[in-house]
Amino acid sequence: MPSENKQFVSNLTRYEILALDGEINVSDGHPRQGPSTRQQAIIDRLPQLFRSSAQESFAQLETRAQRAFLHSIGQYGAPVDEGRVLSCYSSSVAMDVVARSLAEKCSTIGLIHPTFDNIPDLLRGWGHRLVPLEEAELADGRVPTTPELDAVFLTVPNNPTGFHIGPDALLSIAEHCVRRGLVLVLDTCFRGFVSAEREDTYRLLDRTGAQYVVIEDTGKLWPLSELKLGLVAYSENCSLALREHLSDILLTVSPLILALVAEFAEDGREGGYRRLHSLIAANRRALTDALAGTGATVPGPTADVSVSLVELPAHLTARDVWQDLRNAGLHVLPGGHFFWADAPRGDRYIRVALGRDTEVVEKAAGFLRDYLTSAK
Repeated sequence: MPSENKQFVSNLTRYEILALDGEINVSDGHPRQGPSTRQQAIIDRLPQLFRSSAQESFAQLETRAQRAFLHSIGQYGAPVDEGRVLSCYSSSVAMDVVARSLAEKCSTIGLIHPTFDNIPDLLRGWGHRLVPLEEAELADGRVPTTPELDAVFLTVPNNPTGFHIGPDALLSIAEHCVRRGLVLVLDTCFRGFVSAEREDTYRLLDRTGAQYVVIEDTGKLWPLSELKLGLVAYSENCSLALREHLSDILLTVSPLILALVAEFAEDGREGGYRRLHSLIAANRRALTDALAGTGATVPGPTADVSVSLVELPAHLTARDVWQDLRNAGLHVLPGGHFFWADAPRGDRYIRVALGRDTEVVEKAAGFLRDYLTSAK
């Protein structure tokens, strides 16, 4: 298959596809580190889990898996028992369902900027007009008073920056949405990487009376060869036809995946998340240390998520760096597509995935250091 020239790569996922068989792939943010001893023991029980998941009532198994995962990441207020959590193949399917459902009620959406480009692409695909919401304003709990705004869509923690909205700011944003009659949508797919105590988003939002939708995901956390679960949770007063639109796409998710999620969530509660956080922190240090003296930096403040931006020296552009590194066998992501409302601003950055074994990140970081040193 002929190689693709960089100007024909239309979105970030296409870049990630190019990297799947690359020599050193720190492109996509999916977990590609080896499993822990306990996780491997769960994987070794797959035949048993397959049999037991087929024997358990689907409704009971789905509820058990949803509750296990959401409680493991501190979301005890999630409306599992109320039947307001829907299971999907992936978070991207969940986002498409949400985008389609919003199209019946909304036309203009305030979207966090920057963020992974499949979110603006999916929203635009359903006809939405987008208004960029900058992280610095959101950190203070501010949302523009654009008269035509119908909804607010935030990725928290954000990809690629790791930016997180604290509870006071989120409360202010939710109250703003209530006053203005806006739907609040949260993509929390990187929530599991937060190493500090996680606030219960659902209890916070329920106190405000906001009409909300929350997208959750297991797919960024555990090295399960793309076996994952996306969730769509929504408020009691949500007027979107989420369940109906999801039924146009799927009947059910796999019982085996539900069983795996329940097992891995339990592992997370019993030390798995701590091990994951330690791995990501060690990999971030390896990247940061390797960049010392190269003119490139990891922008602050320090983030928890399993990806990291790298700000390039002023004389380099992300597209050229991506092409040079790819030609040499190292796959990263160029930053332009993340900045969906201002692509030139993103050309100052590349993104490096940290969800790898540390020796892989150290190899990638050393490779990048050598390239940057030679490009001075």
